[in-house]
Amino acid sequence: MKYVLKGKRLLLMHLAPSMHNASLMYSVLVKNKKYLLPWMQWLNDTKSVKDTYNFVVQSDKNWQKDKAYEYAVVLNDEIIGMCGAVTVDKTNKKVELGYWLAKDYRGNGYITESVHVLEQELFKNGFNKIIIHTDVLNKNSVNVAKKSGYKLEAILKQDRFLKYENRFRDTNCFVKFKNK
Repeated sequence: MKYVLKGKRLLLMHLAPSMHNASLMYSVLVKNKKYLLPWMQWLNDTKSVKDTYNFVVQSDKNWQKDKAYEYAVVLNDEIIGMCGAVTVDKTNKKVELGYWLAKDYRGNGYITESVHVLEQELFKNGFNKIIIHTDVLNKNSVNVAKKSGYKLEAILKQDRFLKYENRFRDTNCFVKFKNK
């Protein structure tokens, strides 16, 4: 996988492990925590730049082992989100995508563009199936999957337990195949 992918308006960049990169990402996460928290409850455990640095280091290790390929979404030299293959199954030639975007940038198609750019690279690298899991209540994420041509394959009932809400939530399973 390439470390930098170019879209029409943005770049997808694998972040090298550094406190500088972690600080840039952390500032976006802190500014958008309230907006992102319903869908990304791990943010409650991200309390410092060091926590984000640990994520960037782990992300890089996963990349080197072909376990995940996570990219920062960069617009005009600013990190505005993330888009990546968060789970890679090379044996079965499938990946699961994950993404998030800062609130101020929503509604402009940046994540849809990011998904398109990343899926082209994944299909070019031999993957056959791309999966997007979305919380059924996350309308923005559902719209990204649909606009990107993914088809709803299943709704996974009570799929995730959200400890901070003390309840289960359902998950949509969207898919796209290389040759369909």
